[in-house]
Amino acid sequence: MSAMRYRFDAERVQEEIWKDIEVRDKVVIDVGIGESTKKLIELGARVICVEKNLQKVEEHSSIKVPIMLCDFLNFPFRNRVADLVIFHFTIHEINPGLHMKTLRLAGEVAPQLLIVEPAPRGSPVYEEFSRLWRDAMHSIGGFEDYMPMEYWENVMKQAGFEVIRRKSVKWRVELSRDLLREIIEKTAREWLGMGVSSRFIEELRKFPTRHSKMKWSDINVILGKAP
Repeated sequence: MSAMRYRFDAERVQEEIWKDIEVRDKVVIDVGIGESTKKLIELGARVICVEKNLQKVEEHSSIKVPIMLCDFLNFPFRNRVADLVIFHFTIHEINPGLHMKTLRLAGEVAPQLLIVEPAPRGSPVYEEFSRLWRDAMHSIGGFEDYMPMEYWENVMKQAGFEVIRRKSVKWRVELSRDLLREIIEKTAREWLGMGVSSRFIEELRKFPTRHSKMKWSDINVILGKAP
């Protein structure tokens, strides 16, 4: 029953994220291939993915869209070649020192920008989980740095965008210990493949023994428009 309730809540969350975003027949640059790409196809967008990780492209081989295998900062086209650039749970993987440069580039590529990001604050259990994830990524030279809504609004404005829509989508259902274990084990396998130290992986695998439930933090959705 808890798994079903969580699945229904996950579907509601996705509906809330996308319901005010008009993408049908628009050219959309999706930065990072995955669930957002599938949703954009479902919504009728003409999607082009920018993905720097070949392994992720191979994992999502069932997604049939044009893919540019590069870092977004090396995107070769400007002059508003698209209608919208989307960072769906991906911009936190970019060095914060490059956020401004990244959003300015997005403004050259398309007149609209959508950022969908987890809030950095939530329950104490979630914050412990997110700190562990951040520290693990930093240990291998990566990033997993979540920022508050105000941060993204400020960076957008400094990059030349007007914020035209913002909202926070709240989760209603907690992850049960069984669901949490599934997510932890999947994450542990991913970390192992990325070369994360066994110290972090062992700590991650102990997480469900300390906590019986966890609720994800709010999801911040910010839409900006450039001149």
